[in-house]
Amino acid sequence: MEKNKKSLLVPCDFTEVATNAIQHGIILANRLDAKLVLFHVVKKEKEVVDAIEQLKQFSAPVLSNTQIEVEYLAKEGNIYDSIKQTAEDISATFVVMGTHGITGMQKLIGSKALKVIANSQVPFIVVQEKPAKDNYFSKIVVPIDFTVENKEKLRWAHFLSVYFKSTMILYVTNITDEVLLKKVKANLLFAKKYFEEREIDYEIHIAPSNQNFYDATIEFCHAIMAQGILIMTTRDPQFTDFIFGAEEQHIIANAKSPVICINPRTDIKRFQGFHG
Repeated sequence: MEKNKKSLLVPCDFTEVATNAIQHGIILANRLDAKLVLFHVVKKEKEVVDAIEQLKQFSAPVLSNTQIEVEYLAKEGNIYDSIKQTAEDISATFVVMGTHGITGMQKLIGSKALKVIANSQVPFIVVQEKPAKDNYFSKIVVPIDFTVENKEKLRWAHFLSVYFKSTMILYVTNITDEVLLKKVKANLLFAKKYFEEREIDYEIHIAPSNQNFYDATIEFCHAIMAQGILIMTTRDPQFTDFIFGAEEQHIIANAKSPVICINPRTDIKRFQGFHG
């Protein structure tokens, strides 16, 4: 095994969306020259051996025609802490996780996916459907708003463009508040300069002014058949965020495309923006 080989952590709950996540993981592993680490959280330590065997049986049909390196891992714990900690322990490049969206009681207590993702040092790629194998990540929508953290996404946009030759679609919020509009324009200018300096293909599209920006983003992604959405998550989300619906929760639950979720760096306010 290569000591510094990239790793992709794929949590598995033995459902259809977990199968979809493995399929996404296979494409990513091939492009990134990474290994897959299939992972399941158990309630008791004595269940670890059986869980690993179940992981092997569950994934065998999907992995049968691949040559990628695969590891199987199970640990006692809860999904909210164990997935994040394991991703950091193995220095994963991404966690590739399936989600069922928001159903039932999750509408009240919040998306499980967002609670798993929150404050993780490792980016998540959250998926619901099977991957479109052609032109994977060829078009990635990057919402541009007025927040300082908005600039942090650009390093990962660059990373993905290197491996997937992606065109970054800058989708810009359309607001009338002059103070916030000035911040939006600054973020857009920063993104343009960043992409041009690195020769990353990009397009600019402006959201309609009469629609919620995040609803518009989802509709736009569907309309152009985007292969991904690159978003920032809320810094240190509180329980009220989960109840009332942080914007990223809405995107994760409703987007058909993979959602690439980047958590804000703790030092970003000190730097007042992204410095690659």
